[in-house]
Amino acid sequence: MRSDHDIITQDEMIELTGYQLPSKQCKALERAGIFFIRRPDGRPRTTWGHFQNPLSQRHQAPAQEEPNFGAM
Repeated sequence: MRSDHDIITQDEMIELTGYQLPSKQCKALERAGIFFIRRPDGRPRTTWGHFQNPLSQRHQAPAQEEPNFGAM
């Protein structure tokens, strides 16, 4: 069973992004808003948790608005 903390393998990265070149994989992840780190060899690394819940899809907390005290 795969955990959110499991790192996506290189073969899985190729399958998920559709690219073999690390630079193209990185661009695909950036476009999708998926957090990753770039290893010294240029290959991206991320976890299944980041892939399944990309930063671009995470809900941001709504801004706290002060009540309109003048309307009370």
